[in-house]
Amino acid sequence: MTSESKRPPDARAEARLLLRQWLVRSENDVLAAIDGLGRQAIRDASQASGRLERSTSSTTSAHGVLLELQALAETFEAPAPRRRLWFSARVADKAPDPVSLNTLVASLERERDAIARTLIGIEGDGAKLQLADDALDEALQLVRACGLASESAARELALAKPAQAVFLRETVPERLLAREQDLLTQIAVTRQGILALQLVADGQSALAQAIDRARDTSVAAMRTALAARQAVAGSHDLTRQAQALENTVEAAGKASNSGRDVERALEDAAAQIRRAINAAQATARDPRSPRQET
Repeated sequence: MTSESKRPPDARAEARLLLRQWLVRSENDVLAAIDGLGRQAIRDASQASGRLERSTSSTTSAHGVLLELQALAETFEAPAPRRRLWFSARVADKAPDPVSLNTLVASLERERDAIARTLIGIEGDGAKLQLADDALDEALQLVRACGLASESAARELALAKPAQAVFLRETVPERLLAREQDLLTQIAVTRQGILALQLVADGQSALAQAIDRARDTSVAAMRTALAARQAVAGSHDLTRQAQALENTVEAAGKASNSGRDVERALEDAAAQIRRAINAAQATARDPRSPRQET
């Protein structure tokens, strides 16, 4: 959209009204009035641009949570070796902690809410900047209309009031041109701010999508992997305990002072452990199968 199509329909009429006021005022008053053209629009645009720092504040905390989640995910790639001990007296490995995962999920939720609030603020700041840009454009069109009006009045007054005509033809256009440059500079700054806000909004939206994916897909995958690791670890533990019992049974059978009752009790214990292992492995193969009680 060009500046001509955006020109307010009453810019020329307002310029003619200002010119009539200028014709009955002193030169200094006229110059002061010209310096006041668009002053409020520039002030409003400057205040709106001042909010950019708040809207573009870095979301390092959100990135930090994602990095922590990535670090936790990497622990699933290479499980720590486990020391083999008899029965349940074993050293716990450094497997991923479900509590840590839940804490990170809560942090992701907080960061997602913070980004949503930031996007709302960016939308409001963008609307204020757009209003300021519109006001600046209207002021610019008024300044240009005043230039045309002063040139026309200078031609009309060339014979009747030559001194005033010279003022309108030389001094007024020069001051109007300076004011036009001020407005053009502020317009460029404001429109750059609008583009910057759009880039920030796009970045925040992308970050929000990344958090959503991490919260949904990535976390679900880690929960599944964590459950699978615990199931596999539990099955291995049961296997080790069963082997330990069988070794104990074998040792008891070879001992000269062992009785049949002791041997039978140990054999029954080993059988129970074996049935528990079979049930656990069956459940792992078919998650729909009911859990078997021993």
